[in-house]
Amino acid sequence: MNTGNSLLCFFAGVAAGAVAALFLAPDSGVNTRARIRQGASDVVGKAKEKIAEGLDDIETALGEK
Repeated sequence: MNTGNSLLCFFAGVAAGAVAALFLAPDSGVNTRARIRQGASDVVGKAKEKIAEGLDDIETALGEK
């Protein structure tokens, strides 16, 4: 098995553990859903920032040629 597959399996396990911890935590459903929504919103916001940075880098690289 190569390193890429090993890392993918590792991160899949981490994600599964995090989801299980959220759903098994002794908190109300309302609070758990709010935390999930906030976490998803944070991830989407960070992804949008990274995409914008990448597009800026591409535009800069294309402008220099």
